[in-house]
Amino acid sequence: MKFLTETRHRLVPRTIDGVTNEVPEPYTVRVPKVPMDKDRAALVAVGGLVLALTLVAIVWSTYSIGQLLGGGPGYAAGAVFDVAWLSVLLLEWLARFDPAKRAFPRKVGWGLALVAAAAIFLEGLLAGGWQMAVVGAAVSIVAKVLWWAVFKHIDKDLAPADAAWVAAEMSKANAKLAIAGARRQAAKAEVAARLELLAAERDLSELSGLDHSMGTNEVITAEHDANGDPNFLHNIREVEPLNRANTVREPVEQGVNIAHLARVELKAGASREEAIEAILAKVPQAKQASVEATVRRERNKLDRAAYR
Repeated sequence: MKFLTETRHRLVPRTIDGVTNEVPEPYTVRVPKVPMDKDRAALVAVGGLVLALTLVAIVWSTYSIGQLLGGGPGYAAGAVFDVAWLSVLLLEWLARFDPAKRAFPRKVGWGLALVAAAAIFLEGLLAGGWQMAVVGAAVSIVAKVLWWAVFKHIDKDLAPADAAWVAAEMSKANAKLAIAGARRQAAKAEVAARLELLAAERDLSELSGLDHSMGTNEVITAEHDANGDPNFLHNIREVEPLNRANTVREPVEQGVNIAHLARVELKAGASREEAIEAILAKVPQAKQASVEATVRRERNKLDRAAYR
């Protein structure tokens, strides 16, 4: 048995000025040399040769069918015939552990190869006789047979019990993929629904603000017409709130617009406490807790507007 010398690294403690750290240290070790896998090398060599012959077959079939189709774009169409059954070879390779799934691409590959051979045979008859037709058509058939032999060698045949076990494991994995896809779609739908609800609430808030602003315009006009009479506010009736059959808002009670009074006081520079006292002085029947909540809400709105 042959041995190889490899250089490896390990961590060792090293202390400098009283401080210890782990540092890498190289060392050598002899390991046995793995013998060459002759079977694998032979399979790679066969695969390379078959691939080279397949490229020759593609070039020949593309040229022959392209000539049959009139040249020019016909060459591109001719390449479809052999490329089609070559593509099916990849599906056959991916299904090498599932005999039932592997059988379908194998049958499709044979059908596509026979179609390509038939087209080459027809072109040979028109160009030079039946001898050229037979030999030309055999090129694609030989390439397909070689690939069939390679796959026949590397097929992974399983016992019925083992095949059932593999099928069960694949079913579990497919179920997990299906569940993951369903949950991803459900999450996307939930996000879309929440965004729609947020947009609807924003629109309703804007409509509510519009209703308040319409009411405050009447209040300001009436207050100015009263020449500053403080008792005149008690006789002001707010504009009727918007109340449709499809509204999701509760009807607004009629009365003095506390929110407008809060905005007027806060915009004039009053603090929250001063605004609450001024509103209670003008509207003594208002509840103090409600006035405080309104002033706090309007203060927050003004602060947010200032940062926009």
